[in-house]
Amino acid sequence: MTGTLSSGLGAFGAFGLFWGVFAVLLADLSRSLGLSPGPLGFALFVGALASMLAMALLGWTADLLGRRTFIAASAAVFGGGVAGLALAESYTAFLAALVALYAGSGLYDVGINAVAVDLELALRRRVMSLLHAAFSGGGVVGAVSAGALLSAGADYRLLYLLTLLPLGTAVVALCLGRLPNPPEHRGPEDGGAGRRPLYRNGPLLLVAAVATLGLLSEGEMEHWSGIYLRQTLGFPALLGGSGVAVFYGAMALGRLGGAALVARHGNRRVLLCAGLLTAFGMLLSLVSTWPPLVVGGFLVVGLALSAVVPVAFSLAGELSPGRAGAGISVVTTLGYGGFLVGPVIVGGMAELVGLRLALGAIAASGVAIFFLALLLGRFVKA
Repeated sequence: MTGTLSSGLGAFGAFGLFWGVFAVLLADLSRSLGLSPGPLGFALFVGALASMLAMALLGWTADLLGRRTFIAASAAVFGGGVAGLALAESYTAFLAALVALYAGSGLYDVGINAVAVDLELALRRRVMSLLHAAFSGGGVVGAVSAGALLSAGADYRLLYLLTLLPLGTAVVALCLGRLPNPPEHRGPEDGGAGRRPLYRNGPLLLVAAVATLGLLSEGEMEHWSGIYLRQTLGFPALLGGSGVAVFYGAMALGRLGGAALVARHGNRRVLLCAGLLTAFGMLLSLVSTWPPLVVGGFLVVGLALSAVVPVAFSLAGELSPGRAGAGISVVTTLGYGGFLVGPVIVGGMAELVGLRLALGAIAASGVAIFFLALLLGRFVKA
């Protein structure tokens, strides 16, 4: 089982590495296609919609097909989308690549998080935060590497293709390992009802709302922070990449200690603090153009958000025993609504009031997480 945990860390880490690279390269890709924030936001909306549809229609098959088949298939689609970004020469090709990229990555996300829940049950200890820390650590490596290589004159298209190597290696290692068997569920909600009753589970939907805001905030940082640093504030590629890396690094550090924080203070208190600190950190980044203050705000936001999604995924597994894939599919499908709405809101607002004010949506999400956590305390353990 230790080998499976190591493979899981690799699968999460490679996933994060790609999104770290993506956050930095999006400015180069959008510039090469001549995209302003509005059209770029619409393209991200299309990708997020594809992700939501894929997870809603197919995410539950992680339990039916088995983890290996599901992860391998979703990674193949994901990799095709990455290659599409490297080859995109027009807006239409860019949209098509994002559809494949987001659909595949959404399903891949469901698959590896279902494995994470299985591991927690098999090992009888919390590993979700550790695995998500690997994702954030991969994001640090990806962002710093992309910034450094761009500064050295590397073609951004080549950097996209290079991310396929660690992703493919991690998927092969995970699928060849000995994955834990998901526990059988014989509860009253089974018997042909499938995943549909989970969409009527009030506490699970509340967890999904928290995940939505957490994923919205993470997604906006991933998609827009690099553009904000490099285009709005005019930072050079290396500094812009370093700012994104600080965010991912803070999330990695926060997630390494996330399990201990939850064990000591409980889910509710952790989420309450996360919401308030997200709002504070984002406002700190937006009130100044001084690099240390801007990057310092990113650090606070990363630390604050680090616990939100892992707590939500763990709670989803607890609230849907024996059907972790289906439960996580519900949370991720609804949670990725943040990716659906966020790019449109930020892109549209940026066209009207500028990207700095538009990114205030992240601070507003932090406040909303705080209030939802107050309600969540009525349904789950403290």
